[in-house]
Amino acid sequence: MLYEKWNYVLAIAEEQNLTRAAKRLFISQPALTLYLNRLEKELGVKLFDRSRTPILLTEAGKYYVEQMKKISASEQALRSEIRMIADPAKTLVISIGQVRGHHWLPLFLPAFCFIHPDVNIQVIQGREASMGQALRSGQVDVLIGSHSAALSDLEVVELSHEQLFFAAHKQFGLIPPACRSQYGIRSPYRISPERLDGLPFITSQVSNDLYSSYESIILANQIRPSRTISVSNLYTGFKLAAQGLGVQLLAGSLLQLGEEADTMEETMDFCVLEDMPQTRKCVAIYSKDSIKKQLILDVIQAIKDQVLPRCILDIPCEGPDLP
Repeated sequence: MLYEKWNYVLAIAEEQNLTRAAKRLFISQPALTLYLNRLEKELGVKLFDRSRTPILLTEAGKYYVEQMKKISASEQALRSEIRMIADPAKTLVISIGQVRGHHWLPLFLPAFCFIHPDVNIQVIQGREASMGQALRSGQVDVLIGSHSAALSDLEVVELSHEQLFFAAHKQFGLIPPACRSQYGIRSPYRISPERLDGLPFITSQVSNDLYSSYESIILANQIRPSRTISVSNLYTGFKLAAQGLGVQLLAGSLLQLGEEADTMEETMDFCVLEDMPQTRKCVAIYSKDSIKKQLILDVIQAIKDQVLPRCILDIPCEGPDLP
């Protein structure tokens, strides 16, 4: 009874009205009331305060809903794992960074799912630097991102050259005011390392591959940050940079431009150093003997068709057509 039809409780909590919840569930209001009465009797607590309008969850009810959501999520994960064990060729595990996944998945997954409507998909976001071993062990089928680890035993498909640049609030004055109209996110201003020395920085965590680019640039140019804020989500870091909390190294494809571009350029300066890599490669990596090779190639093609044309700061890699 605790788990059976628990979505009835969720509907009541969201609608805050038994009649509306019953209509949403396509059952009668008396039947829904009877279910709720039975459940509360079995639990020995009131899940809802029905003496008021709208009806609201009690503290016990809030805890019940919170825990049942976790149980439901665990059940879905278990179902997915069982299907994976039963037919591993019908489940594709994709590893992609948090921010890249946030922007890219809604663009390429619909195209992939249209081609393969019966394939289960498991997405792992984050931990770019630690996913190489997971790929080799078969826990992951394809990695999408910028990876600097040794990859000679794996198949690597180059997707694009991502532009690198520093973003900082205009309060730091990295671009002279008289020049600002000529420079922006699509045309960063060139500065000397001395302009960045002693400023606060916002960095990705060591597990993110962008951190190695940041570290090599900082060390090579003898830049000494006054303070660093380390974040696991680069887009969160960018929001902090927009508040003037530090300078951040970014890759162009990690920003969703579109309508945000003008807003970003109103408050932010975008710069590059003379002596720094101007781009980094974004790649898709998979095992050479993967039994899911065709599925992986279809993911890569969907990225090339649906994502890369929208990454206006990056240069797609030229390469042979996929088989």
